[in-house]
Amino acid sequence: MKLKPIKVSVLNQYIKKYLMSNSILNNLRVEGEISNIRMSKTGYTYFSLCDETSCINCVAFFTDEISKNGDKIIAEGELSVYEPKGTYQLVVRNIERVGLGKILLDLEMLKEKLKAQGMFDRSRDIPLYPAKIGIITSKSGAAIKDILKTFETVKSSFEVVVYNVLVQGEKSKENIISGIKYFNDTKADVILISRGGGSFEDLNVFNDLKVAEEVYKSDVPVVTGIGHETDRTLTDYVADVYCHTPTAAAERIITGYKDIEDRLKRLASSLKQGTYNMLKLKAADLKSSKYIMKSYLPVENLYKLKMELESYNNIMKNSAVRRLKDLNFELNILHEKLSVHNYLNKLEKGFAMVSDEKGNVIKNIDQVVINGVINLRFKDFKVQAETLHVQEVQNEG
Repeated sequence: MKLKPIKVSVLNQYIKKYLMSNSILNNLRVEGEISNIRMSKTGYTYFSLCDETSCINCVAFFTDEISKNGDKIIAEGELSVYEPKGTYQLVVRNIERVGLGKILLDLEMLKEKLKAQGMFDRSRDIPLYPAKIGIITSKSGAAIKDILKTFETVKSSFEVVVYNVLVQGEKSKENIISGIKYFNDTKADVILISRGGGSFEDLNVFNDLKVAEEVYKSDVPVVTGIGHETDRTLTDYVADVYCHTPTAAAERIITGYKDIEDRLKRLASSLKQGTYNMLKLKAADLKSSKYIMKSYLPVENLYKLKMELESYNNIMKNSAVRRLKDLNFELNILHEKLSVHNYLNKLEKGFAMVSDEKGNVIKNIDQVVINGVINLRFKDFKVQAETLHVQEVQNEG
């Protein structure tokens, strides 16, 4: 028979009650080193308690302003479950301080050893205008976005190659070392090693001796931008240039390009101002020359002649207009006369026009031939007739 399922919240509540009912787990003294300590807005203190191989989350419902990362302590408290996430944690009632933690102490000793070997003293100049920039970071992290956004602020052409690595965990060390070797083999101008902020454990790969030694052996200058302002690792100390954030590291690499833009802007501004001043000076010279020319040239006479020329032009124009009007009037009169003498108007009234065979208009008796042919033109038709008799008539007054 299948068991009846229960909700996750019920399971977490059960585990919490079980832990609280255990007298041993309610009165613990746990020794370890503090890591990733932080204060909440409510005044609580959150941190991890770690040894060489394991960590446990801790919460103290009071403000601990004394403890810091790397401190070795004994935490007194009880084991409990944070129900919303189903994680167990140590609820700390009291903190007993033991001393500097072994992990931090080992790191300090390693730091002093490398410093004595002179590995912290190298500080090579990075190229002012790098043509190829190699970036060792995670392509899915926030750091690469900030870096590329910073690079986009300059209008220069340079190659950016991202070597994708794990930035924490077991394989991260080999990834980072391979990235350094890759950019040395491919002749990058500068290498940027970067990742966003995190806990002491998250950044601990950059405290690895082999990573630090590989950075020191690099023929290509190395710039680091790891974590936040308060984080500094062995890799940062060994690098040629250390910057407190990925964005600051990116800014440092493109400083030369930004300086060029700033200088060009200043030169453009200076050229613009110089041109403006020169034009202003030339305008003043031109104005002065204008007054000088006015004093020596017959400007008033030229103006007078101009006015006379315009007057003559108007007179000629008006005269031409009047003449055209007169000619148009005469043309209209001639048109009316032509209309009056137009024989077609006579034909409208019933008259006919008489012409001989050759088309000559007959005006007197001498043009008429007995037994000849004459043409009669009426308004809408023509008649051809033969002359049988011709008789001269007297005009009756």
